[in-house]
Amino acid sequence: MTRLTASLLLALLPLTLSADPLFRDATEQVGLSGGGQAAWADYDGDGWVDVLIGRTLFRNIEGERFEAVALPEGVGGTGGTWGDFDNDGDLDLFTFGSTFALAINNGDGSFTRSEGLPEIPVVASRGACWVDLNADGLLDLYIGGYEKWEESVYLDAILISEGDGTFSLGWQSSEEGKRSARGVTAADFDDDGDADVYVSNYRLQPNQLWLNTGELPMTEVGAERGVAGVAKSAINYTGGIRYPVSGHTIGSAWGDLDDDGWLDLFVGNFSHPPAYQDRPQFLRNSGPPDWTFEDMSEGAGLAWQESFASPALADFDNDGDLDLYFTTVYQGDRSVLYRNDGGWQFTDVTADAGIEAARTYQAAWADFDNDGDLDLLTGGKLYENAGPVGNWLRLKLEGPGSAIGAVARVRVGERILTRQVESSTGEGNQSEMVLHFGLGENDSPVEVEITWPGGQRQTITARPTQVTTVTCP
Repeated sequence: MTRLTASLLLALLPLTLSADPLFRDATEQVGLSGGGQAAWADYDGDGWVDVLIGRTLFRNIEGERFEAVALPEGVGGTGGTWGDFDNDGDLDLFTFGSTFALAINNGDGSFTRSEGLPEIPVVASRGACWVDLNADGLLDLYIGGYEKWEESVYLDAILISEGDGTFSLGWQSSEEGKRSARGVTAADFDDDGDADVYVSNYRLQPNQLWLNTGELPMTEVGAERGVAGVAKSAINYTGGIRYPVSGHTIGSAWGDLDDDGWLDLFVGNFSHPPAYQDRPQFLRNSGPPDWTFEDMSEGAGLAWQESFASPALADFDNDGDLDLYFTTVYQGDRSVLYRNDGGWQFTDVTADAGIEAARTYQAAWADFDNDGDLDLLTGGKLYENAGPVGNWLRLKLEGPGSAIGAVARVRVGERILTRQVESSTGEGNQSEMVLHFGLGENDSPVEVEITWPGGQRQTITARPTQVTTVTCP
């Protein structure tokens, strides 16, 4: 990567929580409901981010309230993910679960169900993501297949966009290679201009990192790069598959957790008490030339809970680094908000922040009220960020496929703040695609280096406390 050459005299200063709770429950006030997986996106292009919760689409009315919007019959499932698959400038919706559907955005606030999907060999899915896998500027789909307990493990599949509104089946996992997928998320972790796919697998199965080479089939490099899990002795499982015991991963999240310019990975492992089951992992991306990952979990401050589920990363306190929200699903466990204190140290601030200990798979961030700080949707509640006073920058990237896979970097002092436009995170959730950078005390213009899908780089200057729109050159 070409590092940003500009430097700023004023570095980010850490912010602390005030005596009053940072978040307030705004759910009833704005009219949201539902605890299913959440996907944020401004589907109608009015500048206010909307949200799909489970099967219900809610339109954001100027940050003051949400109203339910009808989707075409047959559209909706466990969750959904947004992406501009037809490159017409508005966001389309793919929904997954026990059935699959694609809703085409008509550009007037309405949708039409597409007839362009092929027969999909995935029986049931809990996660899918948009990603351009063949470098043609069109978004493809990776769909993770889950399982029926003690009866069958389902196939994963890739759908390739043909550019005419239709998709073809580009790949499906082999019978011996299939896994019980939960979350699917993508990132350009090796900075080569294309996004790679990470699949979080359950039942103590190794996770998979699929290296994007521009051609199918992709190459699976999870163990080689250090992100498959901690392999133990091999076992047999339902459906005749065999694998080394690793972890029960429900969802994972990409993000630069140490501000060095490279996208790291948080692996969200559910784990029963026996020590042989992988615990959650903070994995540091070593960067070039090897692009391998180092486990930084020990001493990071994450207290073990059995039923950890879906993680979501965001800079909630506008101090520049990415914090972690991590859900749980068992009675007696609690979802937690961890503040990133730097140096791979995290502090539980859930109670001080005013977030209730929900049990949920729902976790997604967005600035729904456009006030410059990130709000959290979790456990069927929308938590409005009352906000620290830190400065911020928001980037709206516009390009083919809604710029999914683009990476932006801002240098502030010695830190490189890195964000990516992504389709999905955790298990079946999606945070807002507008990129949010907390800038702390810095109020000076900053240089932003953007790596667009395909590898083209662009440098711009942006001013704090405003939304800057950048179009792919």
